[in-house]
Amino acid sequence: RKFPQAHPLAVTSVSFARDATQVLSTSFDQTARIHGLKSGKTLKEFRGHTSFVNCGLYAKDNTNHILTGSSDGTVKVWDIRSTECLFTFRPGSALASMSSSL
Repeated sequence: RKFPQAHPLAVTSVSFARDATQVLSTSFDQTARIHGLKSGKTLKEFRGHTSFVNCGLYAKDNTNHILTGSSDGTVKVWDIRSTECLFTFRPGSALASMSSSL
C-alpha cells in the first residue's frame, strides 16, 4: 500500500502494530503518525518533539503506548488513544528503569 500523504518530509522509521492493522511512522517533520494499513489514511498524529523524530515503536506490553526518539535529545512515551505525551526522558535519566516495564 502507498501512503502518499504520510509525511511532508522524509520518513525516518516505520514500525508495525502487533495486530498488523496499523503502521507507525516517524519523520524529519518532527512528528510520528499512525496509519491504517487498509485505508492508507493517517489515523493519529503525535506532536511535541522540537527536532527530527528518528525512531518510533509500539510498547511491548501495552498496545496503547508508543515511544519515539528524537534528535532533540529526548525519548517520549505517548498514549495512542489521546495522542498525549505521558513522559519525556533524556538518555541517562530514569529511562533505563522505565524501559523494562514498557
